[in-house]
Amino acid sequence: MSEGDPPLSGIHLHRSGEQGPIVLWVHGYTLDGTIFAPLWQKLSGFRHIALDLPGHGRSEPFSRADAVEEMIDAVDRVARALGASRLVGLSFGGTIALEAALRAPERYHALVLASPGLLGGPVDPESATCHLEMLALARERGLGPWLAERWLAVPPQIFAGARRHPQLFAALAAIVRRHRFEELGEERMAALATTTRDLCDLRRIRARVQLLLGEEDMAAFKRTAELLRRALPDAGRSYVADAGHLCLLEAPEAVAPLLARALAEAPATHSATAPGPQHPGSGTDPSAIRTSR
Repeated sequence: MSEGDPPLSGIHLHRSGEQGPIVLWVHGYTLDGTIFAPLWQKLSGFRHIALDLPGHGRSEPFSRADAVEEMIDAVDRVARALGASRLVGLSFGGTIALEAALRAPERYHALVLASPGLLGGPVDPESATCHLEMLALARERGLGPWLAERWLAVPPQIFAGARRHPQLFAALAAIVRRHRFEELGEERMAALATTTRDLCDLRRIRARVQLLLGEEDMAAFKRTAELLRRALPDAGRSYVADAGHLCLLEAPEAVAPLLARALAEAPATHSATAPGPQHPGSGTDPSAIRTSR
């Protein structure tokens, strides 16, 4: 791990690995880049870099009225500065990663979207209700620990799968409780409700795309994955058994081999000229992953 690079002022980076292609990781709402560290230990042969999105972790607070656009800009800026051509996004981070890939489709060779949302796409009703309740709490009581406790509660089902793994849930809860929730006080996330992504735009993406979901994920995210699978020109979709919304974190042993293959593949428009990074996975139960196209 390391401090944020000076050329990327305001954005904190976390690193692991010294050799291999760079993979840029994008975390979900209220989390930070540290969540991926256990998974990185199972993915040798890459240089892993995760940013803390603006307003999250150790990055600087939001500076614009449109927090969604600011987060997309941050991913774009980091990827451009580091020359990253492989991008992984989890949950809301998948939404941001997809938008960043649309902004510079020629930049990316591999794109992994785990339980992503889609601007203007299907919405989980329990998550929407939770967000409205958090906005009301922020107006009535201000920014405080009550916001984190509401977000961590079930419903919605965001953290339901993680709760089955006490050590994982404790680590995630600690991160959420440190989140400042400044975006609620200013209602900076309004773009999530007012912006619609034209699915025809997705045809611009050149990367090989891997969609990854827990079999126990919410219905809205499964519908989103189906929309993306149909719209993206070169997308595969896999389901992880016994995992919910945060499947990358809930089932690292099962997802690591699939991630390694997806990230090691040569670009769709180029033939492979060298072997990809070595990765674990020979002992993984194949029944843990169900893949379709």
